[in-house]
Amino acid sequence: MRVAASVGEIDSGVNGHRPKLMILPTPDAEVSLASYAEQYGKAERTLFNKLAAGDDAGKLKPSFMKEHSLTGRQFNAMAFSIKGKIKSLIAVGKLRIKDLQERICSLEYKLSEKLKPGTNKYHQKKRRLSVLRGRLAALEQDRKDGELRMCFGSHKLFGAQFNLEANGYKDHAAWKEDWEKARSREFFVLGSKDETAGCQGCQMTHLDRGLFSVKLRLPNTEEDNKFVSFHEDFSYGVDAILVALASGKALSFRFQRDLKGWRMFVLTNVAGGPPIRLEKGAVDVDLNEDHLAVTETDASCNPVSNSRIPLITYGCTTDQARDRIGVAVKQIIEIAVAARKPLAIKKMDFVRKKQELKDGGAKYARMLFSLSYSLILSTIKARAFDRGISVTEVNPAFTSVIGRYKFSCRYGLSSHSAAALVIARRSLQLSERPNPHSGHGTSRVPEWNRGKHAWSFWARILRGERRF
Repeated sequence: MRVAASVGEIDSGVNGHRPKLMILPTPDAEVSLASYAEQYGKAERTLFNKLAAGDDAGKLKPSFMKEHSLTGRQFNAMAFSIKGKIKSLIAVGKLRIKDLQERICSLEYKLSEKLKPGTNKYHQKKRRLSVLRGRLAALEQDRKDGELRMCFGSHKLFGAQFNLEANGYKDHAAWKEDWEKARSREFFVLGSKDETAGCQGCQMTHLDRGLFSVKLRLPNTEEDNKFVSFHEDFSYGVDAILVALASGKALSFRFQRDLKGWRMFVLTNVAGGPPIRLEKGAVDVDLNEDHLAVTETDASCNPVSNSRIPLITYGCTTDQARDRIGVAVKQIIEIAVAARKPLAIKKMDFVRKKQELKDGGAKYARMLFSLSYSLILSTIKARAFDRGISVTEVNPAFTSVIGRYKFSCRYGLSSHSAAALVIARRSLQLSERPNPHSGHGTSRVPEWNRGKHAWSFWARILRGERRF
């Protein structure tokens, strides 16, 4: 059985290399993959309910394998995936509660201080406050009860059944067909370095150049239909896969079905680029809504050079944004490699950043929201890993105000380049105390204030105060 394939793209990360292929299966292979996904989906939903309720995976394993015709490795892969989803739900739940609490506080302040009772805007904000309080109460109750809620197939598609015509469905049967496909659109095959070819459930054999033979074990016990085989032609990631096969590393596989067909993701740990002998100093990056400010510093953390790399993703499609981010990050990495210095970047709090959007106006908020901080940071880390450059993340608190008041005039830097300089100094744990003659009264600090953290001063500056 042969399956043609074409390369989609490569996703590289610090801990792995993930070639992604579009699979164009023969009818028999399509049936086998769809059957695997359907059986896996039903078993996954059942196991999720049991593990979310607190059951022990080890005790469930023997009976669950027999009930759903799974091998031990297939059960382990499923349990591994579900445990990750449960951790994600718990983490996201905490973030949602924090986000709702901040939004409620903001609305309460507006209702008490900013808006006039009796107006339409006051009425609408009050209604919104009631809705948010209801959501917060429900989330807090779920957290108290240990309740985890997850919709396999997406909430959007589930809600489409209540308005079939508006969502393009002729009848409920047509919707249910899409619903079943959405709930059974992927499966995961976990690998191990102790198994042949790095994975018992799915094995790859190198044939020629980028061509591999793939043998997938199906989740049933029928001897005449135990495996499905096909060929894959990789254009990228071949070296990483060959190294993994030769050195006995684990290879894991994720199969996903979308509107175009089946995709296969191959995951394995890869070594980074050869480490560069780094010089003292750093290359510092400050992320802004329309550009990246890059400042190179010497061993004493004095600025050597600075550059402004334009990066506007507002109005771009996802692919266009990825392309622009890739081009910008490539320039940053080249600067770091040429200088032979490590990178220093902000450790961003995306929840707080989202809350700050409302303070800059609608246009600024749209521009800032379109800038994918997480994608920029992950791309910087991945490309630096490939080139052997270390990356240090620092707390971004007060970097802009410190740079503006302490270094901007001294070195003739823009506020953004000065903020990048502060990031470098913080990565080297250098002083952030205000200048003695900065004009902010720092030459006469009272004795009882000298033990305070320097950030307490910068917090006052940021609030517009000029006294201690």
